[in-house]
Amino acid sequence: MPREIGNLPYLARLAFATNNLVGVAPVTIFNMSALKEISLLNNSLSGSLPSRIDLSLPNVETLNLGINSFSGTIPSSITNASKLSDLELGVNLFSGFIPNTFVNMADNYLTSSTPELSFLSSLANCKKLKVLILTGNPLDGILPKSIGNLSLSLETILMANCSISGNIPQVVGNLGNLLVLELGGNNLTGPIPITFSQLQTLQALGLTRNKLAGPITDELCHLARLHSLVLQGNKFSGSIPSCLGDIPITIGGLKNLQQMFLEYNRLEGSIPESFGDLSSLEVLDLSKNKISGAIPASLQKLLYLKHLNLSFNKLEGEIPRGGPFANLTAKSFMGNELL
Repeated sequence: MPREIGNLPYLARLAFATNNLVGVAPVTIFNMSALKEISLLNNSLSGSLPSRIDLSLPNVETLNLGINSFSGTIPSSITNASKLSDLELGVNLFSGFIPNTFVNMADNYLTSSTPELSFLSSLANCKKLKVLILTGNPLDGILPKSIGNLSLSLETILMANCSISGNIPQVVGNLGNLLVLELGGNNLTGPIPITFSQLQTLQALGLTRNKLAGPITDELCHLARLHSLVLQGNKFSGSIPSCLGDIPITIGGLKNLQQMFLEYNRLEGSIPESFGDLSSLEVLDLSKNKISGAIPASLQKLLYLKHLNLSFNKLEGEIPRGGPFANLTAKSFMGNELL
């Protein structure tokens, strides 16, 4: 990218995403006051951001530098860029503390200035915040109660693989318009909050590979729009809530569920016959639990089922032969001595 591009005083849109651009991005592009959009996504560019980006780019609405090699700190002045509504900085080499703004900052080396992730408290001032993506940053803290004060417009929280520990605060239930909550790959402990029943718009919940324990709460039965539930790699115990299969009577919205991962827990009891009503199910993994009883014949109705893993449980009886079972191998059932 030539430095001379900064000599275009009336340029309003600079979009070079997904090319093969290399080298340091000219500092001049961050001094073009008329620019409303800078999109350099998915190149091999490096460099740093100006310390007063709010003054050098007063009219910028979109700043997308994701999937490059930009480094240095993210300037705190970015909070003062009053017209900025779309900020994407994920998959770069940024380091330092997270500024108090709304941003996709996935896969950098960002940390929090306090163990309580204090930047989340400041985000409560972002009334139009819809997406919060921090996946893959070593935050190394706990989820504070202030997370419940985030904007009601918030629809997505992605904080997987962030070294977060402690319990999931009950106040997460205050985020009444949340569509996606992904907290997998952390060190979270304690139970699933009962307040999850208040997340009536939730479509995807990911809590995989944590240290969560206790039962899989019946409160999940109230999430009528849920279509992705991923809980494997925890320490859950007890029975699977009947509503996860008994869709017509309880929460019929789960008829759109496509994937269910519950392996590596301590689930007991039998597989509900009503699992056969999960008509959209493509993947069902119940392996490495303590599930007993027979495999329900109703599972033969799951015409879209492509992957079934019931291995290493205490199942018994005859394996069904119809429907998707005709294409399954012994690998799906190994480790059940009485089958």
